[in-house]
Amino acid sequence: MLDPTMLFTYSGTADQRTVRVETMLVTLGNYVDAGHDQRIVNEHLLNTLPNHVLGRFDVDQLFDYAGHRPQIVFDKDHFASFSAPEITLHLLHDTDDTPFLLLSGPEPSLQWERMVAAIDHVIEEFDVQRTVMLQTFPAPAPHTRPVLVTRFASDPDLIPINSGLPVTFQMSSSFGGLLTLRLGERGHVVIGLAAHVPQYLAGIDYPDAALALLHATHEVTRLRLPDGDLPLRANATRAQVDESVAASPELQQVIAQIETHHDALIAERGLPINTDSLPDGDEIAAELEAYLRGLDGVDGNKPDGPPSPDA
Repeated sequence: MLDPTMLFTYSGTADQRTVRVETMLVTLGNYVDAGHDQRIVNEHLLNTLPNHVLGRFDVDQLFDYAGHRPQIVFDKDHFASFSAPEITLHLLHDTDDTPFLLLSGPEPSLQWERMVAAIDHVIEEFDVQRTVMLQTFPAPAPHTRPVLVTRFASDPDLIPINSGLPVTFQMSSSFGGLLTLRLGERGHVVIGLAAHVPQYLAGIDYPDAALALLHATHEVTRLRLPDGDLPLRANATRAQVDESVAASPELQQVIAQIETHHDALIAERGLPINTDSLPDGDEIAAELEAYLRGLDGVDGNKPDGPPSPDA
Protein backbone atom coordinates (compact mmCIF):
# COMPACT_ATOMS: atom_id res chain seq x y z
CA MET A 1 0.00 0.00 0.00
CA LEU A 2 1.22 3.49 -0.84
CA ASP A 3 1.77 5.81 2.13
CA PRO A 4 -1.78 6.73 3.27
CA THR A 5 -0.62 9.93 4.98
CA MET A 6 0.21 11.36 1.55
CA LEU A 7 -3.50 11.39 0.67
CA PHE A 8 -4.24 14.18 3.16
CA THR A 9 -2.89 17.73 2.96
CA TYR A 10 -3.38 20.28 5.73
CA SER A 11 -4.73 23.71 4.88
CA GLY A 12 -2.09 26.41 4.90
CA THR A 13 -3.91 28.22 7.73
CA ALA A 14 -4.45 25.16 9.92
CA ASP A 15 -2.31 24.41 12.96
CA GLN A 16 -3.05 20.76 13.62
CA ARG A 17 -1.07 20.85 16.87
CA THR A 18 -3.84 22.88 18.55
CA VAL A 19 -6.79 20.72 17.42
CA ARG A 20 -8.18 18.08 19.77
CA VAL A 21 -11.78 16.91 19.32
CA GLU A 22 -13.97 14.15 20.70
CA THR A 23 -16.22 13.72 17.66
CA MET A 24 -15.86 13.47 13.90
CA LEU A 25 -19.00 13.41 11.73
CA VAL A 26 -18.68 11.66 8.36
CA THR A 27 -21.01 12.40 5.43
CA LEU A 28 -19.07 10.81 2.59
CA GLY A 29 -21.46 9.59 -0.08
CA ASN A 30 -23.14 6.20 0.01
CA TYR A 31 -25.10 4.15 -2.56
CA VAL A 32 -27.48 7.06 -2.95
CA ASP A 33 -28.01 10.18 -0.87
CA ALA A 34 -31.74 9.53 -0.41
CA GLY A 35 -33.51 12.83 0.17
CA HIS A 36 -30.20 14.61 -0.51
CA ASP A 37 -29.77 14.69 3.26
CA GLN A 38 -25.99 14.33 3.45
CA ARG A 39 -25.81 17.45 1.28
CA ILE A 40 -28.48 19.19 3.36
CA VAL A 41 -26.66 18.38 6.63
CA ASN A 42 -23.32 19.58 5.23
CA GLU A 43 -24.71 22.86 3.94
CA HIS A 44 -26.72 23.45 7.11
CA LEU A 45 -23.81 22.90 9.51
CA LEU A 46 -21.32 24.89 7.44
CA ASN A 47 -23.79 27.79 7.04
CA THR A 48 -24.89 27.99 10.68
CA LEU A 49 -21.77 27.16 12.74
CA PRO A 50 -18.27 28.72 12.89
CA ASN A 51 -15.91 26.62 10.81
CA HIS A 52 -12.78 26.49 8.71
CA VAL A 53 -11.04 23.93 6.49
CA LEU A 54 -8.38 21.83 8.21
CA GLY A 55 -7.33 19.97 5.10
CA ARG A 56 -8.31 18.03 1.99
CA PHE A 57 -7.86 14.53 0.66
CA ASP A 58 -6.32 14.06 -2.79
CA VAL A 59 -9.54 13.52 -4.69
CA ASP A 60 -7.68 12.89 -7.98
CA GLN A 61 -6.43 9.60 -6.51
CA LEU A 62 -9.80 8.60 -5.05
CA PHE A 63 -12.53 9.69 -7.46
CA ASP A 64 -13.78 8.04 -10.67
CA TYR A 65 -14.42 11.07 -12.89
CA ALA A 66 -15.71 9.01 -15.83
CA GLY A 67 -18.08 7.01 -13.64
CA HIS A 68 -19.47 10.06 -11.80
CA ARG A 69 -18.98 12.88 -14.28
CA PRO A 70 -18.81 16.30 -12.54
CA GLN A 71 -20.62 19.25 -14.08
CA ILE A 72 -18.88 21.68 -16.42
CA VAL A 73 -20.33 24.91 -17.84
CA PHE A 74 -20.04 25.64 -21.58
CA ASP A 75 -20.75 29.33 -22.19
CA LYS A 76 -21.53 30.00 -25.87
CA ASP A 77 -18.03 29.37 -27.26
CA HIS A 78 -15.86 28.33 -24.30
CA PHE A 79 -15.79 26.25 -21.13
CA ALA A 80 -16.35 28.62 -18.24
CA SER A 81 -16.21 26.63 -15.00
CA PHE A 82 -15.81 23.11 -13.61
CA SER A 83 -17.44 21.76 -10.44
CA ALA A 84 -14.45 19.91 -9.06
CA PRO A 85 -15.26 17.27 -6.41
CA GLU A 86 -13.67 17.72 -2.98
CA ILE A 87 -13.24 15.51 0.07
CA THR A 88 -12.76 18.04 2.84
CA LEU A 89 -12.14 18.01 6.59
CA HIS A 90 -13.69 20.98 8.42
CA LEU A 91 -13.28 22.03 12.03
CA LEU A 92 -16.56 23.36 13.46
CA HIS A 93 -17.80 24.55 16.85
CA ASP A 94 -21.31 23.79 18.09
CA THR A 95 -23.52 26.34 19.85
CA ASP A 96 -21.71 25.59 23.14
CA ASP A 97 -18.36 26.21 21.38
CA THR A 98 -17.47 22.50 21.50
CA PRO A 99 -15.15 21.64 18.59
CA PHE A 100 -15.85 18.75 16.23
CA LEU A 101 -14.78 17.61 12.77
CA LEU A 102 -16.87 17.14 9.63
CA LEU A 103 -15.51 14.90 6.86
CA SER A 104 -17.61 15.41 3.73
CA GLY A 105 -17.51 14.82 0.00
CA PRO A 106 -18.33 12.17 -2.58
CA GLU A 107 -17.83 8.49 -1.84
CA PRO A 108 -14.27 7.45 -2.78
CA SER A 109 -14.27 5.21 -5.85
CA LEU A 110 -10.67 4.04 -5.62
CA GLN A 111 -8.05 3.06 -3.02
CA TRP A 112 -10.55 2.29 -0.28
CA GLU A 113 -8.11 0.59 2.09
CA ARG A 114 -5.58 3.38 1.70
CA MET A 115 -8.30 6.00 2.32
CA VAL A 116 -9.39 4.12 5.47
CA ALA A 117 -5.77 4.17 6.67
CA ALA A 118 -5.56 7.91 5.92
CA ILE A 119 -8.73 8.60 7.94
CA ASP A 120 -7.36 6.44 10.75
CA HIS A 121 -4.24 8.65 10.73
CA VAL A 122 -6.44 11.78 10.97
CA ILE A 123 -8.34 10.25 13.90
CA GLU A 124 -5.09 9.57 15.73
CA GLU A 125 -3.68 13.00 14.85
CA PHE A 126 -6.64 14.89 16.34
CA ASP A 127 -7.33 12.44 19.19
CA VAL A 128 -10.86 11.73 17.91
CA GLN A 129 -12.74 9.59 20.43
CA ARG A 130 -15.89 8.93 18.41
CA THR A 131 -16.66 8.77 14.68
CA VAL A 132 -20.31 9.17 13.65
CA MET A 133 -21.43 8.12 10.17
CA LEU A 134 -24.46 10.05 8.86
CA GLN A 135 -26.39 8.59 5.94
CA THR A 136 -29.84 7.84 4.55
CA PHE A 137 -31.51 5.12 2.56
CA PRO A 138 -34.84 4.80 0.70
CA ALA A 139 -37.23 2.87 2.95
CA PRO A 140 -40.84 1.61 2.92
CA ALA A 141 -41.86 4.45 5.23
CA PRO A 142 -44.59 7.10 4.84
CA HIS A 143 -43.95 10.84 5.05
CA THR A 144 -46.82 11.03 7.57
CA ARG A 145 -44.75 9.39 10.31
CA PRO A 146 -41.65 10.62 12.19
CA VAL A 147 -38.40 9.67 10.45
CA LEU A 148 -36.84 6.52 11.88
CA VAL A 149 -33.07 6.38 12.35
CA THR A 150 -31.44 2.96 12.34
CA ARG A 151 -28.21 2.76 14.34
CA PHE A 152 -25.19 0.53 13.81
CA ALA A 153 -21.82 0.55 15.52
CA SER A 154 -18.33 -0.91 15.71
CA ASP A 155 -19.40 -2.37 19.08
CA PRO A 156 -23.06 -3.41 19.58
CA ASP A 157 -22.87 -2.26 23.21
CA LEU A 158 -22.69 1.34 21.95
CA ILE A 159 -26.31 1.36 20.72
CA PRO A 160 -29.69 0.35 22.16
CA ILE A 161 -30.65 -3.25 21.54
CA ASN A 162 -33.74 -2.37 19.45
CA SER A 163 -32.13 0.18 17.13
CA GLY A 164 -30.66 -2.22 14.57
CA LEU A 165 -32.34 -4.11 11.73
CA PRO A 166 -34.00 -7.39 12.75
CA VAL A 167 -32.21 -9.38 10.02
CA THR A 168 -28.77 -10.48 8.85
CA PHE A 169 -28.07 -10.18 5.13
CA GLN A 170 -25.27 -9.77 2.60
CA MET A 171 -25.08 -6.68 0.38
CA SER A 172 -22.72 -4.79 -1.90
CA SER A 173 -20.38 -2.72 0.23
CA SER A 174 -20.18 1.04 0.44
CA PHE A 175 -17.05 2.89 1.51
CA GLY A 176 -18.84 3.85 4.73
CA GLY A 177 -19.44 0.18 5.53
CA LEU A 178 -15.77 -0.67 5.06
CA LEU A 179 -14.69 2.39 7.07
CA THR A 180 -16.94 1.37 9.97
CA LEU A 181 -15.59 -2.20 9.90
CA ARG A 182 -11.90 -1.27 9.64
CA LEU A 183 -11.99 1.49 12.26
CA GLY A 184 -13.73 -0.92 14.64
CA GLU A 185 -11.04 -3.51 14.01
CA ARG A 186 -8.47 -0.89 14.99
CA GLY A 187 -10.22 -0.18 18.28
CA HIS A 188 -11.98 3.07 17.35
CA VAL A 189 -15.53 3.90 18.43
CA VAL A 190 -17.82 4.22 15.39
CA ILE A 191 -21.58 4.85 15.49
CA GLY A 192 -23.67 4.89 12.33
CA LEU A 193 -26.95 6.78 11.93
CA ALA A 194 -29.06 5.90 8.88
CA ALA A 195 -32.31 7.82 8.39
CA HIS A 196 -35.24 6.14 6.64
CA VAL A 197 -36.40 8.31 3.71
CA PRO A 198 -39.74 7.39 2.07
CA GLN A 199 -38.91 5.56 -1.15
CA TYR A 200 -41.29 7.75 -3.15
CA LEU A 201 -39.47 10.92 -1.97
CA ALA A 202 -35.86 9.69 -2.23
CA GLY A 203 -35.21 11.82 -5.31
CA ILE A 204 -36.11 15.21 -3.78
CA ASP A 205 -34.81 17.26 -0.84
CA TYR A 206 -36.26 15.76 2.35
CA PRO A 207 -35.31 18.03 5.29
CA ASP A 208 -37.21 15.89 7.81
CA ALA A 209 -34.49 13.23 7.54
CA ALA A 210 -31.73 15.82 7.97
CA LEU A 211 -33.42 16.99 11.18
CA ALA A 212 -33.70 13.41 12.40
CA LEU A 213 -29.98 12.88 11.77
CA LEU A 214 -29.06 16.06 13.67
CA HIS A 215 -31.22 15.10 16.65
CA ALA A 216 -29.83 11.55 16.67
CA THR A 217 -26.31 13.01 16.50
CA HIS A 218 -27.04 15.04 19.63
CA GLU A 219 -28.24 11.89 21.40
CA VAL A 220 -25.00 9.99 20.75
CA THR A 221 -22.51 12.89 21.03
CA ARG A 222 -24.22 15.63 23.13
CA LEU A 223 -23.17 18.14 20.46
CA ARG A 224 -25.61 21.04 20.28
CA LEU A 225 -26.45 21.48 16.61
CA PRO A 226 -29.00 24.15 15.61
CA ASP A 227 -32.18 23.30 13.71
CA GLY A 228 -32.04 26.63 11.86
CA ASP A 229 -34.60 26.83 9.06
CA LEU A 230 -34.82 23.06 8.62
CA PRO A 231 -38.18 22.75 10.45
CA LEU A 232 -39.72 25.37 8.14
CA ARG A 233 -38.31 23.60 5.07
CA ALA A 234 -39.57 20.25 6.35
CA ASN A 235 -43.08 21.65 6.93
CA ALA A 236 -43.13 23.16 3.44
CA THR A 237 -42.08 19.85 1.89
CA ARG A 238 -44.74 17.93 3.81
CA ALA A 239 -47.36 20.48 2.78
CA GLN A 240 -46.50 20.02 -0.89
CA VAL A 241 -46.59 16.24 -0.62
CA ASP A 242 -49.92 16.27 1.22
CA GLU A 243 -51.41 18.61 -1.35
CA SER A 244 -50.47 16.22 -4.11
CA VAL A 245 -51.71 13.18 -2.19
CA ALA A 246 -55.02 14.89 -1.40
CA ALA A 247 -55.62 15.39 -5.12
CA SER A 248 -55.13 11.70 -5.98
CA PRO A 249 -57.25 8.86 -4.55
CA GLU A 250 -54.71 6.41 -5.94
CA LEU A 251 -51.88 8.05 -3.99
CA GLN A 252 -54.03 8.16 -0.85
CA GLN A 253 -54.50 4.40 -1.10
CA VAL A 254 -50.80 3.78 -1.62
CA ILE A 255 -49.82 5.99 1.33
CA ALA A 256 -52.42 4.28 3.56
CA GLN A 257 -50.94 0.87 2.68
CA ILE A 258 -47.42 2.12 3.48
CA GLU A 259 -48.67 3.53 6.80
CA THR A 260 -50.27 0.21 7.77
CA HIS A 261 -47.12 -1.74 6.89
CA HIS A 262 -44.86 0.76 8.66
CA ASP A 263 -46.94 0.86 11.86
CA ALA A 264 -47.05 -2.93 11.99
CA LEU A 265 -43.26 -3.10 11.77
CA ILE A 266 -42.90 -0.50 14.51
CA ALA A 267 -45.27 -2.41 16.77
CA GLU A 268 -43.49 -5.68 16.02
CA ARG A 269 -40.12 -4.17 17.00
CA GLY A 270 -41.54 -2.50 20.10
CA LEU A 271 -40.57 1.03 19.02
CA PRO A 272 -42.75 4.00 20.03
CA ILE A 273 -44.71 6.12 17.56
CA ASN A 274 -44.77 9.77 18.58
CA THR A 275 -48.19 10.85 17.37
CA ASP A 276 -47.49 14.43 18.45
CA SER A 277 -44.94 14.65 15.61
CA LEU A 278 -47.39 13.71 12.86
CA PRO A 279 -48.06 16.45 10.29
CA ASP A 280 -51.63 17.72 9.99
CA GLY A 281 -53.92 16.46 7.27
CA ASP A 282 -53.69 19.27 4.70
CA GLU A 283 -49.99 19.77 4.68
CA ILE A 284 -45.60 17.91 -1.24
CA ALA A 285 -47.03 18.46 -5.04
CA ALA A 286 -44.77 19.38 -7.95
CA GLU A 287 -41.76 17.52 -6.56
CA LEU A 288 -43.74 14.36 -5.74
CA GLU A 289 -45.49 14.32 -9.09
CA ALA A 290 -42.19 14.79 -10.92
CA TYR A 291 -40.61 12.02 -8.89
CA LEU A 292 -43.47 9.59 -9.50
CA ARG A 293 -43.31 10.38 -13.21
CA GLY A 294 -39.62 9.56 -13.04
CA LEU A 295 -40.39 6.13 -11.58
CA ASP A 296 -42.49 5.47 -14.67
CA GLY A 297 -39.58 6.42 -16.89
CA VAL A 298 -41.04 9.68 -18.17
CA ASP A 299 -38.04 11.83 -17.20
CA GLY A 300 -35.49 9.14 -16.49
CA ASN A 301 -34.90 10.43 -12.99
CA LYS A 302 -35.28 7.13 -11.16
CA PRO A 303 -32.92 6.98 -8.17
CA ASP A 304 -30.39 4.19 -8.21
CA GLY A 305 -29.05 2.01 -5.43
CA PRO A 306 -29.90 -1.42 -3.99
CA PRO A 307 -33.29 -2.29 -2.58
CA SER A 308 -33.48 -1.33 1.08
CA PRO A 309 -34.45 -3.70 3.88
CA ASP A 310 -37.87 -3.46 5.52
CA ALA A 311 -37.02 -1.17 8.45
